Amino acid sequence: MPIAVDHLKKVALEIQADTRKGKLEFICGAASDGFCPFEYELLHKTPGDQLHLSVPKDKAVGTFAHLYTPLKKALGITKPTEMLDLTVSVIAISDPEPREIIQALAQAADQNGCGGGCGCGCGGC
Repeated sequence: MPIAVDHLKKVALEIQADTRKGKLEFICGAASDGFCPFEYELLHKTPGDQLHLSVPKDKAVGTFAHLYTPLKKALGITKPTEMLDLTVSVIAISDPEPREIIQALAQAADQNGCGGGCGCGCGGC
């Protein structure tokens, strides 16, 4: 049985938004608030699974939480569109090294802001 997305698993994704394509790697559930809605959508997916999401601009920070800034960087998004249409492919899932978990916890706690005045708790708004 293949390993599935779950708490504190290292997840590698390929994400496509319109003509933009990027890769995102993170430790699932590493934020202090637990899983964000995006991570909930990924739970129990296995390599090869796909997910299609349409997220309105005003819901993006809440949907992706601490992963929003890394997602925008991965896709090269500087100005979000009104609707973020994504095709997310699970590429790999593995058990992270303990130091990777610690780094993910620290990164989730200090995002330097999501870029908005949303009060999402990232510390930079």
